[in-house]
Amino acid sequence: MKTHQLPHVTASGPLVIITAAVLASAIAFYYFAAPLTGVTGSAGAMLVLIASLALALDGFVLRFRNSGPVFILAWILGLLGALGTFTAAVFLHAWWLVAVVAVVLAGLLITLGFRQTKT
Repeated sequence: MKTHQLPHVTASGPLVIITAAVLASAIAFYYFAAPLTGVTGSAGAMLVLIASLALALDGFVLRFRNSGPVFILAWILGLLGALGTFTAAVFLHAWWLVAVVAVVLAGLLITLGFRQTKT
């Protein structure tokens, strides 16, 4: 009898987080550096840029940790960071950034939902 194994989906959530966070960093850099965005050179745009880079780093941590206290801490910090970045992007009226950070939040949910624990 042939047994079917589930595909290895553990990496999909963190890869979504990393990809979306890198894209968010690029968008935040545009808002920070480009003239006439309304937030050029502002502390808020710089904060969103740094937070987006931190979310990418968080995605790497989640990619290599499937369980344990490091995973839980990274997931909670990622969730708080993504919610804060989402809120800051709304205040900056950076709607593309809002959309990309929403994808980061979806990646966090995927990571939590499909993680595999050692048995």
